[in-house]
Amino acid sequence: MGAATTDRRTRWGRVRGTAGMPALAIAIPVGLLLGAAGGAVAAAMIDAPSPMLVGLAVGASMGVPFVALVWALLVDRESLRGVVDRPEESVEGAWYDRAAQGAFSDTILVVGLATAALAVTGLRIDVVVALVGVLLVAMASCGIRYLVARRRG
Repeated sequence: MGAATTDRRTRWGRVRGTAGMPALAIAIPVGLLLGAAGGAVAAAMIDAPSPMLVGLAVGASMGVPFVALVWALLVDRESLRGVVDRPEESVEGAWYDRAAQGAFSDTILVVGLATAALAVTGLRIDVVVALVGVLLVAMASCGIRYLVARRRG
């Protein structure tokens, strides 16, 4: 990697396909605008004693996540300082791949056993509860497997 490439890398990156526009220059105003729009929708839809206060609270809480989302969609990875050039070849990428593969197997196993138990017992549960359970099993399994792989090295 040459010095010219290294000098162009910044902490917050640049927008893909531009001559060097900072990604935050677009992400901040667009994200805050989306947050404000979400607050306005919440204020219009929620029946509360002070809908304006609800709208401000929702808009303020949605602003930063929307800024982060817009930034993630716009930023060119190669313009970020300290980014691994080929993350799929990193040791962390290998740990994640192994963890995700194992978590998929764990999730299939747990869902199969839970389905069999529900069929035998005749117990009925809400679909949302079942899907939250599947999501929690998958997330916990992947997280634990990643930590174990990282600890083993």
